[in-house]
Amino acid sequence: MLFIYEAMCFILFVGNTIIVRNGADILFRQLFQIFAEHSEQVYALTLLCLISIIIYFNWDVIKDERLKFSYLIYMLIESLFWALILIITMSIIDNILLSVLNRNIISEQFYLAIGAGIWEEILFRLAAITILLLCMHKVFGYSGTFSTIIAILISAVLFSIFHYFGPYGESFMYKSFYIRLFAGILLGSLYIVRGLGITVYTHIIYDLTIISFPILLT
Repeated sequence: MLFIYEAMCFILFVGNTIIVRNGADILFRQLFQIFAEHSEQVYALTLLCLISIIIYFNWDVIKDERLKFSYLIYMLIESLFWALILIITMSIIDNILLSVLNRNIISEQFYLAIGAGIWEEILFRLAAITILLLCMHKVFGYSGTFSTIIAILISAVLFSIFHYFGPYGESFMYKSFYIRLFAGILLGSLYIVRGLGITVYTHIIYDLTIISFPILLT
């Protein structure tokens, strides 16, 4: 999905002076601004290094052919199930798109939906929940269910607030804040129970489905 996201970015914005990206992606990229004009190259190299590290530590699984393509199919099927649950749950409250830019360009909407699923889950679930759990354990001495609940709640609050910042941020409304907060709790809980991969695909499928509704109805 990361490859698709970057490929779509290249196709949509090649030759343009302005490139639209998911807000969480931009936040990560800003960490590399200290490298000035080489920031993009350093950023790409860092991603490559991280992928290489993941492959290295899982090389035994890959070498022994215990990592099978069918696992991806199973992940997608499971993510479809969780996305359906999320859609039904959110529709009971109110239909709201989690994190896709309010623009009328359909190709950009799909591109940003993929970016949201990848980078917002990395930022608010993988990074935020992991850091919060470490703080709860190392600093405050809490562990177990209590620290997990607190980490999920705080990450959900951060996830909801995030959508009101930046040049494309929405105007703050209590209703949308609480709805996104609830969505953040659901996704955070899913991350704890099923891991990052399932949560990323669930988020992407949810966003893509919500985007597709107006297209299918026209």
